[in-house]
Amino acid sequence: MSQNRRILFETLYLLWMGALPVLSSLLLGYFALANPDFFTSFNALESVIFWVIAVFIMGLALCPTTFFAMFTGYVWGWSGLLPLIVAYAIASLLGYAMARKMKGDALIELIRVKFKAADFLDNVQAQSFAWVFLARLSPIFPFAITNALMAFLGVPLRQFFVGGTLGMLPRTLIALWTGTQAASWANLLNHPEMLRWQDVASLAMLFISVIGMFVLAKRKA
Repeated sequence: MSQNRRILFETLYLLWMGALPVLSSLLLGYFALANPDFFTSFNALESVIFWVIAVFIMGLALCPTTFFAMFTGYVWGWSGLLPLIVAYAIASLLGYAMARKMKGDALIELIRVKFKAADFLDNVQAQSFAWVFLARLSPIFPFAITNALMAFLGVPLRQFFVGGTLGMLPRTLIALWTGTQAASWANLLNHPEMLRWQDVASLAMLFISVIGMFVLAKRKA
């Protein structure tokens, strides 16, 4: 495969990881509204199957993780927290493994040369745990795209997994709590004031992540 075709393919992969979750979350939300008792009627085996499917839903960028956490809170409340975290962690490994297969060498080299970002990318690789943690903490970095970019950069698996899981916990807890407070998805949509405190918390996490990334960027790799 030529260099230009590889760059195009890898770029389309990132776009897919960013756009597809938005479309699929609309379908999942609509199904939950139309079938409110469907998910709560699962037996033990069906619950296991659901969470296995959830790994692929999040890992393959079929639904945003924040939306899925709200959905989990709405359906199961806090009892859904543990399986959600486990599914999230495995999904991150799935996304990482897929991106490693993709390699992303051509795209990373383009960024290094075209945008003169070699020093910055070396910095991310050298301080990968902190960068992954802050990227997960920030509400503006999509789960699947972060998986892909960190894998493309060759971030060690252990640092990616631990840093990413810890960084995602605050966002996940806030989203799940919001879901538990919604009497229905329709009520949540009709009363946006329920999300205001979450917006404040998201801004706080964004501020922390931006400051942290600024400090890291100033350090030498």
